[in-house]
Amino acid sequence: MQGLNSPPWKYAVLWLRVYFGADLLWSGFRYLSTGWVPFIPGIGGQYVQALDAIHMFYAVKAVEMLAGILLLTNRYVLLGAILEFPTSISIFWINTFIVATPRQLFSGPNQLLMNGLILLAYGGYMANVFKPNKPLALWEGFKVDVWKEHLRLSKGAESTSTTKKSNDFA
Repeated sequence: MQGLNSPPWKYAVLWLRVYFGADLLWSGFRYLSTGWVPFIPGIGGQYVQALDAIHMFYAVKAVEMLAGILLLTNRYVLLGAILEFPTSISIFWINTFIVATPRQLFSGPNQLLMNGLILLAYGGYMANVFKPNKPLALWEGFKVDVWKEHLRLSKGAESTSTTKKSNDFA
């Protein structure tokens, strides 16, 4: 099976990253420059209007804009997708289950699908997060190449266990 860095997957991920990043950047820029809040019918609209009234919608749109910039510049793409994920879940839930008009039934699942696919495409960089390791402070992690250090320590552990096993049979 081909990896994500070879055609056609490479171009599919590139298109998805640029499309989702442009969508987030436009959405955030539109609100931050004009204060335009989209009309959403029913209780979902009341929720969004309340977010705007307490200035929380500004923070949401600022994070969207930051995530869009990260995705478009191809820098810290995984961080951008992680930052946007709670908003994507909220948009999906409100649009799909609360409002459920045809426009919202398209935009809610679309938002979550794009964000989820970006997380899947770039999620391999988080593999080390899920491996059990000894503690390593952030400032110490910048001093060493953690992956090379992990390989060196695991090779040292293997050679030590091999030495012990050969001594046990002697």
